[in-house]
Amino acid sequence: MRKTLARCAWTVAVTVAIGGLSTAHAGPVGPADVYGNLGTVNTTTTQSGVGFLGGGQENQYQAQGFSVGPQVGNSAWKILEIDLGLFTPGFSSPVVQIWSDSAGAPGSALATYTTSSPVDAKAIYAFTGSFIAQQNTSYWVVLSNANAATSGGNYAWYINDEHTTPTELLASGINYLGTKESNNLEGWTNNVLSDLSIALYATATAVPEIDPSSFGSALALLAGSLGLLERRARRLLGLMA
Repeated sequence: MRKTLARCAWTVAVTVAIGGLSTAHAGPVGPADVYGNLGTVNTTTTQSGVGFLGGGQENQYQAQGFSVGPQVGNSAWKILEIDLGLFTPGFSSPVVQIWSDSAGAPGSALATYTTSSPVDAKAIYAFTGSFIAQQNTSYWVVLSNANAATSGGNYAWYINDEHTTPTELLASGINYLGTKESNNLEGWTNNVLSDLSIALYATATAVPEIDPSSFGSALALLAGSLGLLERRARRLLGLMA
């Protein structure tokens, strides 16, 4: 019985040690505002049009880029919500996506975010989805209108009232890249508006970094220490000479 208890103690100790190593880089719980300039859009009148705008702009796309810098423990950001200041006069269906970066401009769609709220007034709207943004990588939030070609619909992406450029928040390492626009995806050009309202809400995900050699050394040291304690315990109990 005493031998069984000693082995149980050993098993528990090893389990705790391994568990401690595997959870050393656990991220915070719950999405937080890690990037943006959201503020309000109550008084601003400056905006970029999305969709059918006329005058040769039959299907206008708008994009804002962000980069994710190096993260502690090879972590990444899981983006669960994108908030934007929008308004539509009707006949539009906003599409919000995260795109890859291709030579400093949007490349291709990676994830789509949706909202259950009708975009029928100038306000902040939340679009939800899920995408893991990797460290040392650039991305673009791209807005388009699903009904531009069929109904001529359009909507507005407003700047914030304070006219401030998006910045990193909570030391997230996410930074502003600039704004681009495209008519029907026939090449991207710079958009002069740098303060289009946006916020990214995300949680940190982490990849544990375990050095196999140091992991083995730690287990060997732990095994030796526990073995010594077990032998001493047995001597006290009269099980060994």
